[in-house]
Amino acid sequence: MHAAAAVTVLDDMALAAAAVRDLAARFGTPERIVALHEFDLLTAAELRAEFDLPGDRPEYAVRFRDKLSMGESVRAHGVSVPTFRAASDVVAVREFAAEHGFPLIVKPRLGGGSRDVVKLDSAEELSFLPDLSVEPFLVQEFCPDEVGAIDGVWNGSGLGPWRASKYLGTCLEFADNGTSLGYIEIDDPTLIDPMARFAESVLSALSAGVPTVFHLEFFLGYVDGLPHIRFLEVAARAAGGETTHMWREVHGYDLLGAAVDIQLGRTPTAVSLADSEVVAELLIHPPVTPPCTVLDVRLEIPRAYAPYHYSVPPVGAMITETFGYAEIGAAFRFRGRSNKEVVEAVRRTMAGFRMDCVALDSPADVAVA
Repeated sequence: MHAAAAVTVLDDMALAAAAVRDLAARFGTPERIVALHEFDLLTAAELRAEFDLPGDRPEYAVRFRDKLSMGESVRAHGVSVPTFRAASDVVAVREFAAEHGFPLIVKPRLGGGSRDVVKLDSAEELSFLPDLSVEPFLVQEFCPDEVGAIDGVWNGSGLGPWRASKYLGTCLEFADNGTSLGYIEIDDPTLIDPMARFAESVLSALSAGVPTVFHLEFFLGYVDGLPHIRFLEVAARAAGGETTHMWREVHGYDLLGAAVDIQLGRTPTAVSLADSEVVAELLIHPPVTPPCTVLDVRLEIPRAYAPYHYSVPPVGAMITETFGYAEIGAAFRFRGRSNKEVVEAVRRTMAGFRMDCVALDSPADVAVA
């Protein structure tokens, strides 16, 4: 094991490239560059190209960031995708609505975590749009079906270990003042083969011959009683939230470790996951927009339905994060013998958890979650 030559701590990842160049000037060209977050994958790929290092190049990383090009690629591969197109201004959105109607979704092509994603229900709501000239956007038909995700490992030609889950709520609702978001694994045998074929089609379109970990979001509806799976988006990364913890603790697989292995040129292990347990996560926002202070916390759940792990801000804690899924409230992890069992545990936890908070700019404004 080699000692680190130097450690640089950054407050802003926009400074990462300059920091790497400085380290390279002091200690020599690095052997590998590894990114752990989806927002850093493109920067890492650009630095690999700059130093001529092994690993993914920028054009590959962009496939998993630019929602317009990824949608076009998977659609060309025969994957069903709600209708979409580029939207450079309000006129483009209005023209799309005239063709396809409301509701519709407008979102940044390079965005993540539901940042600046807007659902429009009528022409009167066009004024809610962010400035579409700041960065590339696209407009897309709104899909009312259930939303879920597939997490796993792609070996370049087929699926390694993987699991599919449905959301309880949606990421968009959670980002837009929603209080809770659940993520519950699917154990319905009628969905396993269709979801495997769907994931293989998407990854074949975007990552043929190139291994990656992935987080693939989908819409799930039914046509004539048969599952109809449509593409939402995909990221070349380990899932966020509590998922990597649950995979390691319950399924016995290090999903984040597989992501690092791939970037280091190693072949990740491709063991099948045990099917004996189903996992779920629950995230709960504070009842007021952060920054805020926690005044009281209560968790009253029957033992039979209790999460196997939880992280709850203590009384007096200040919640400062305002965006994303980590460190912005309470997080719970569940395990059980079936989807039905963990769904009930999630619902019991939602009913039995209470968090009183006060916004920092309104000392008298106490809210309860």
